[in-house]
Formats: sequence, structure tokens, C-alpha cells
Amino acid sequence: VARPEILFLGHLIKAGTIKPDPNNIRGLTDTREPTSVEEAFRFVKAAEYYRKFIPKFSSIAAPLHKYSPATLQQQKNNKKLKFELSDEARIAFHRLKKILTTDLVLDLPDDTLQFKLQTYAYVDGI
Repeated sequence: VARPEILFLGHLIKAGTIKPDPNNIRGLTDTREPTSVEEAFRFVKAAEYYRKFIPKFSSIAAPLHKYSPATLQQQKNNKKLKFELSDEARIAFHRLKKILTTDLVLDLPDDTLQFKLQTYAYVDGI
């Protein structure tokens, strides 16, 4: 049975376009400012799922990645210290939320045309 649109793995596929599932995006945009390392880490990892829709995601999210537990040993040694979100991380958090509220759309490629592959790499990010 043909359908005009389908939700698949957190993406809405419709009429030659791919968009993030609006319910998932709403969950991210409704997220309050992190008050713990775990909340900051969870937000950046959830937003990362939609990185293909956000140009230069890694450079925008870099300040939030410092809250990622790098090793299991660091997690074990992690004592409950007072958490404070840096100004850089706060700006990154709100910038990502703002970008996620825009109309994020990827078009399916037209295989009759030539493709141009563009990539980027940054020192501060994944």
C-alpha cells in the first residue's frame, strides 16, 4: 500500500524530502537548560542524531561535548560536584535549540544530475 508519507527511524519521509520527526524535535526544543553533566550530555547526543540537518554541527556543539564522559574510569571517579554550564555551552545549547526550530529539510538526490561531495573537519568537534 503506497503512502504519501512515512515515519522511519525518527525521520518523516514525504514527497522526495526527509525531515526530522516533529515529535522528536519538540522533545529537544522543550528541553530546559541542563542542570547536570548528564542532562548536558543527553541533550547533545540527542541533537547529534539530527546533525545531517545542521551545517557545522560539530563546531556549534563543541562546547557541550566537554560534558561527555570520556572514559568509564572518569565516570567512576565522578563525584557530585556543583554543576555550572559555561557561557559558551549555554550559547551552544540555545543555538542548537533555535536551529532545531527552523524548517529542517533534506531533498532526495536527483540521480540524473552530477553529485558534488562536500565534507568538513574541525579540530574542536566530532
